Amino acid sequence: MSTSNGHRRISPWRPGALAVAASIALGACGGGGDDSVAGPSSASATPSTVETTAAPTTAVPADTTATPATVTVTTVTSTTVTSTTAASTVEAGALDPLDDLDEDGTLDERCGSADLGGGLVVTPLCDPALQPAQEDGVIPTVGSLLLLPSPPRWDDLAEVDATVKVAITPDGRRVAIYVLGSDTLFDSGSATVRSTARPPLAAIVASIASRFPSAPIDVRGAADSVGSPADNQTLSERRAAAVAGELAALGIDPARIGSQGLGAAVPVAQEIGPDGSVSEIGRQVNRRVEIVVG
Repeated sequence: MSTSNGHRRISPWRPGALAVAASIALGACGGGGDDSVAGPSSASATPSTVETTAAPTTAVPADTTATPATVTVTTVTSTTVTSTTAASTVEAGALDPLDDLDEDGTLDERCGSADLGGGLVVTPLCDPALQPAQEDGVIPTVGSLLLLPSPPRWDDLAEVDATVKVAITPDGRRVAIYVLGSDTLFDSGSATVRSTARPPLAAIVASIASRFPSAPIDVRGAADSVGSPADNQTLSERRAAAVAGELAALGIDPARIGSQGLGAAVPVAQEIGPDGSVSEIGRQVNRRVEIVVG
C-alpha cells in the first residue's frame, strides 16, 4: 500500500530502535542509465556537630568537585541542524569499534546533522579524515550518504557488490545503511529483482540477522534525475517494495520491514561535472536501493 508521501509498508513496524552511546559517528552500483520511466558540579557535605560527655566534636566538611567535561559546539553550515557533542577519553579497549573509528581511544566527535531524506537524519563525523575515499569521478552532494563511514572491521559484504554505512541519529539511535546499485538489482526500467541479485541480498540478510536481529528495516528506492519526477517516484517505490519482498523471502520477519520511494529528490552524487558535462558515474551512483536498519 502506498501513501501520499511515497511510503509503502509490508506490515506495521515494531518498535525496537537500537540505543547507542552518545557521540558516535559512524558502503555500490553497476552500469546503465535507466531511471527515467548527538557545567561543573560541586558537592559539599554539610558540617555536623556531634556532642558527647567528653567533648563536642565537629566533623570536617568534605568537598569534592567533579572535573567539568569539555563540550564542543560546532555549527555546520552545509547541514540542516546544529548539534553538540562531547569528546570523552575512554580506557583503551572499552569502546565499541563503531564509536572509535580512528582508534584513538576517544569517542568520535560528530558535527551538525545531515538530512538523508525520507525522514532519516543523521549526525556526521567532524573529522573529514574519517570520510571514505570516493570512486573516480564521483563528487558527493552536500551531506551525502557517501560521506558516512563504513565499518572498517566488518567483512559481511566483502564478496558481493554492496556496501554498508554506519551513523547515529540526533536522538542517539545507531543505524546501518546497506546500499546496492539499482543497476545490480534490476533491468532497465524494471522493478523485478534479477536472480543474480540474490547473493548480495542474502549477504545483507545474514549481516542484519547477526548484528541487528530485531531492529526495524526501511527499504528506500532512489533514482537519478533522468525522466519525469513522477515516473522516477513511481519506479523508486516499486523497486523498494520489490527488495522488501526479497528480504522477507530470505527470512526476515515482514512485520519488521517497510519501504518507500525517494525518487530523484535525494541524490548522493552530483550529476553534472565541474566542466558542465553530464556525469554518468554520478547518475549511476544515484540509482540505488538503501536498506536502513535501526
